[in-house]
Amino acid sequence: MIEQLPVEFLRLLGVVLTAVVAAFATLLPVCVGHDRVRSVLADRELLRERAQRIAPYVGGLALVLAVNKGLLRRLEAFSFEYGYRATIAIYAVEGDLVAAIQDAIPRAAVYYFGPIYVVGYVVLLSFPLVAYAFARNLRPLKRLVAAYAVNYAFAIACYAGVVAYGPRSYHDVPGADQSAANVEPLLLDWFRGVTRLTARVNVETNVFPSLHTALSVTVLLAAVFTHKEFPRWTPVAAFLAASIVVATVFLGIHWVTDVVAGGLLAAGSVAVADRIVG
Repeated sequence: MIEQLPVEFLRLLGVVLTAVVAAFATLLPVCVGHDRVRSVLADRELLRERAQRIAPYVGGLALVLAVNKGLLRRLEAFSFEYGYRATIAIYAVEGDLVAAIQDAIPRAAVYYFGPIYVVGYVVLLSFPLVAYAFARNLRPLKRLVAAYAVNYAFAIACYAGVVAYGPRSYHDVPGADQSAANVEPLLLDWFRGVTRLTARVNVETNVFPSLHTALSVTVLLAAVFTHKEFPRWTPVAAFLAASIVVATVFLGIHWVTDVVAGGLLAAGSVAVADRIVG
């Protein structure tokens, strides 16, 4: 119930939605164009036809998201019971790399990477869903929606089979090397309200692979495929995707290993989605 939500949470949600609407107001005329938007919206028969053709893909994505949300806590319990505890193994591979990345970037950058991790991510994932609805054909939109579904479906399996804490929580893991460099939980320290927002859709053991990375790279690959039709969107998508990938590590949320796995997941998801649509 909305009335039961904390005022702070609703205020933060309002800020995010306002920023996203402002981004859309800028990106739609620049990356899609007023004339294209007007011509499609004016043709009701075309809109009805497109809605019918994309509905099965949207339904599939909705189903995967509902399963992910509905089983979130059960998957966490299952992974603790049967999953592979990967945190120490990940640290053995990359050591203090995340701490070194934090040290290499000025702390003031948190004022950029914090908002980009939340607002930029929402814009990056949602804008192409709208933009591709105005494409000459629906293949790009179908492929993107299918790729989102494949990403989430595979991530559900990974989160069920792997227990992995992010670098910010490494010292709390039993058996962890206490001499390891401390990774600052920058998102938690500087944007505590944001962590309350993300906690409603995620748990702290779900870091491998990085879904932020997987979905961001998925959008970037989709933007490359549609560059001819939407050339101005490609550099925007590349900038946002790169910023989000760096943010996940700089903020202490993900290991570099998670990011690499997320990139591979994105490539595989786009390839599978292309087959589904084809």
